[in-house]
Amino acid sequence: MKRKIEVRLLQWKNKKSRKPLLLQGARQVGKTYVLENFAKNHFNHSHYFDLEELKADLAPIFIDSSLNPKQLIDKLSFVSGKSINIKKDILILDEIQAIPRAITALKYFSQHMSGLAVAAAGSNLGVAHSEEPFPVGKVEILHMYPMNFEEFLAGTDEEMALSFLKNFKGGKTDDIYHRRLFDLLKKYFVTGGLPEVISTYTAGKDEPLEAFRAVRQLQKQLLLHYESDFSKYAGNTNSRHIQRVFRTIPLQLSNTQDKKSKKFKFKDIISKGYRSYDDLADPIEWLVKAGLALKVNTNLHPSIPVMAGAKENSFKLFLFDIGLLGAMINLKPESILRYDYGSYKGYFAENFVLQELCSHGLDKIVTWSGRTSEIEFVLEINESIIPVEVKAGFNTKAKSLQAFINKYNPVYAVKFTGNKFGCDRQKRIFNYSLYMILKFPELSIENAFS
Repeated sequence: MKRKIEVRLLQWKNKKSRKPLLLQGARQVGKTYVLENFAKNHFNHSHYFDLEELKADLAPIFIDSSLNPKQLIDKLSFVSGKSINIKKDILILDEIQAIPRAITALKYFSQHMSGLAVAAAGSNLGVAHSEEPFPVGKVEILHMYPMNFEEFLAGTDEEMALSFLKNFKGGKTDDIYHRRLFDLLKKYFVTGGLPEVISTYTAGKDEPLEAFRAVRQLQKQLLLHYESDFSKYAGNTNSRHIQRVFRTIPLQLSNTQDKKSKKFKFKDIISKGYRSYDDLADPIEWLVKAGLALKVNTNLHPSIPVMAGAKENSFKLFLFDIGLLGAMINLKPESILRYDYGSYKGYFAENFVLQELCSHGLDKIVTWSGRTSEIEFVLEINESIIPVEVKAGFNTKAKSLQAFINKYNPVYAVKFTGNKFGCDRQKRIFNYSLYMILKFPELSIENAFS
C-alpha cells in the first residue's frame, strides 16, 4: 500500500545535512512496512534490525559497550553477516524503544557518521517514556498517522474515484460521482485507516458484509492489544487510569455533540475524587503522546498564532482512528453503510475530519465557542485563522459559522458536510463534501482569491 509519507522520506534522503530519522506513530499504523518499502526502492541495500525481536542479541551492543558509530556498525554487521556500506546503504532500527540506549545512539550517528542513512521506527509509548535522554536536535522526527481516505482509495484499488478527486478543480459534481464517493467514504468509516484492517477488508470485499464482520473482529483484537500496552509501559495502577480515559472518549464526544458539554469533563472518569485536569493530566497526555488520542484545545479568542491562546485545561479528546471508534461503541457496519446511526453521525464526522486534517499535516488546530455558538475547528493556515464547521448530514445551515465570521472576519470559512462541493465567493464560504478533504485548503485558496 502506497503511503503519502514516502514523499517526505525521499526529501529526508536527499538532504545534504541529513540527520537520523525517527518515524513515530501508534502501533499498527504501518511504520515498518513504509520504511522497508522505501529502503527497497531508494537504496542499494537495507539492513533491518527488529530491536524487540532480537533484544537478547542486540541489547549488549548498545548497553555494554561504547556508542561509537563505527563500532556499532561493525558489531551489527557481524550479527547480520552482511557488511554495511556507509555511503550507499540504509540502517533501519525498528521498535527502537525496546532498547532505549539505541535512541541515545542516534545522537552519535548524527555527530560522527552523517553519511549513513539511519532510520528508526518506534511506538510513541516507548520512546516518549524512555529513561534515556532524548537526542534533541540530533534527529529528524516524522509522525505517521493511520491511512487517510485518499490512501484508502489507493489501497483498495479505487483508482477512478481517487483520480476524480485529485483532478477536481471545483464547480458542479454530478450525482453519480457524489453518490459513489460518499458510499466509499462510508466504507472507510467502517474500516478506518489501520493497514491490517484495510487489507482484511480488501481480501474479502466481494462479500462486503462478511468482510466488515471480519474487520470488526480484528478491530476488537487491536483494541485489546493497545490496552495491553498501557500496563507494559505505565504499570498496573497508571494503566487502569489510562484505560478509563481511553474508554470514555466516545462518551465525551457524544456529550459535546449533543450540547451536554462543550469540552472534556473530568468528574468521576476514573473514580470519585478525580475531578480536575490536574487529576487526569498524566493519563490524557499519555494517550496523546502514544498517538492514540488527538487533543484539540479551546481558544476563546483565536488569533495568530492560534496555539498561543489555547487553554491547557479545556479541550476535546478524539480517537486516532475512525474505524476503532466504531468498534469501541459496537456500531454495526450495516448502520454506517445506511448512514443511519442517529446522533453518532455528528461526532463520527467530527472525528473523521480531524484525523484527516492531521494526516495532511494541518496540526495547528483549536476549537472555539461563543455564548450560543461553537466552531468545531479553527486552523492556522498561511498565517490566517480559518474556521471549519462540520455537519454530518445535508442540512448546511451554519449559524455558528456566520457568528464567527461576523466577529473575526476570516479571509474565508469552510464547512465539511454531506453535500456536494459548493462556494459562495462573495461571502468566501466553501462547502466541501466530507470525502473531499484532500482538496483542502487548495480549492478555497484558488477560488477565494481568483
